[in-house]
Amino acid sequence: MTEKILNIENFGTIDAESDKKLLQYFIETDSLKRLTDYKKNIIIGRKGSGKTAIYKYLQSKSSTLTKGLLFRDYPWKIHDKYRNSVVTEKESYVNSWLFMIYIEFIKLIVSDIDSYQKPLKKHVKRLKKWLIKNWGSSEFEFNKTMTPQRKKFNWSFNPQVLGCSLGSIGLDFERKENLSDTLVELNKKLETIILQLAKPDKQYKLLFDELDLGYNPKDESYKTRIIGLLLANFYCYNNLTQNSKFLHSFVFLRSDIYEVLDFQDKNKITDNIVELLNWEADDENSNLSLKRLISKRIKENLNTDTLDFKHNWNTIIENKNIGSNQLKWNYILERTFIRPRDIIKYLNLALDESKKRKKHDSKGVDLIINKDFHDCKKDYSDYLYKELKDEVLAKYPLFNNYLEVLRDIHNTTFTNEEFAKSFDTLKTRLELDNNAETILERLYEFSIIGFYKSGGGGYGGATYCFEYSDPSIKFNPKANGFKIHAGFKEYLELIEPR
Repeated sequence: MTEKILNIENFGTIDAESDKKLLQYFIETDSLKRLTDYKKNIIIGRKGSGKTAIYKYLQSKSSTLTKGLLFRDYPWKIHDKYRNSVVTEKESYVNSWLFMIYIEFIKLIVSDIDSYQKPLKKHVKRLKKWLIKNWGSSEFEFNKTMTPQRKKFNWSFNPQVLGCSLGSIGLDFERKENLSDTLVELNKKLETIILQLAKPDKQYKLLFDELDLGYNPKDESYKTRIIGLLLANFYCYNNLTQNSKFLHSFVFLRSDIYEVLDFQDKNKITDNIVELLNWEADDENSNLSLKRLISKRIKENLNTDTLDFKHNWNTIIENKNIGSNQLKWNYILERTFIRPRDIIKYLNLALDESKKRKKHDSKGVDLIINKDFHDCKKDYSDYLYKELKDEVLAKYPLFNNYLEVLRDIHNTTFTNEEFAKSFDTLKTRLELDNNAETILERLYEFSIIGFYKSGGGGYGGATYCFEYSDPSIKFNPKANGFKIHAGFKEYLELIEPR
């Protein structure tokens, strides 16, 4: 009989960039269909919720002309030069983003020049010459768009493009005065050219990702620039995607960043073009089903003939409850933020433990068993902390000290009084200059703790509320009790209360 455990390398990597089987594992969802049908073009989700996987999927479609724009080491402040002082602060960066989007679409058109016939090919050649004249190449990196080699140029695309006279326009990148106004005029001309030269039988796609790498919660300018990009993307959706059906710009953004942005058209954008990646833990038939995602990965590794979760799960996972008579699926879930990344990580760690066990005992159970789940808890807990660390410390530099208060409590559940006692004991040594209630709220903000909420109307339903499971629930610092997320139990060296 063929060994199962030893023949599985893993259930996929937690980062989509390095997952060799990503497209093989991909599951079709309603969310994906709305994106590929171009009904939505802003993808919002928590870190680890699958944004990059969708990015890679959209990028993989060979029938399209696609450009991925990864904002690693991007000179964000270059947009300040093009701010429009006439409009509101929140709209001041829209035109610089539109300029970048239009130039990227033009580069895609030019890259496909060999597919054009006369007379259109003549106009595409002119576009290519114009790019080379001003940027030194028609294939320059997008982070150079706002800093062309030629600091002063005249845009002239005469006599006409398909019967549309575009005239000429001058743009001086070294003069700040009137720069934004000139950009408005230039964008109008670029939009006209794109709509007339882009081919209806092609799909042109721009993918904006890794925008969070420049994020600093205290940097208001960053937020305003991102708002400008979202508004520019909304404009493109209404004026390019809707009009042409073949020009598309996608933006991928972390949900915690999107939530703190405040601008006039946010509700309109959210309702019309935002796709929220909220995963469902139990329903196999839901839009974003974690069970279906994991079942697909098991199927691909074991070559089963079904996507049925129960069948595939029991093919590789021992069918015995764990802990206090808990289903293994639920045991994993309560240690995650209901994200694909977390579940994949836990299963991979448990798989590694089962491989170690099998190598020492070749006749042992060829399944991932309870012992494997227990033996990987510490490694998983360390992973979950590291996942959160950089994001949290960027906002709250003393966050590790907040965790020391929880470590001092030593129990997975605690009361307000118990937290206050540990806080008072440690606040001087840990240099905690905020009050206990503020620290509790910050711990809740990042789902380190949840608060006890009793059921309403006398019908029971009491539960612990965590921010990750329902961001709309406001934290209650006066709750009767608090619970530390199970995923941090081993990292914080906690015990269950007796």
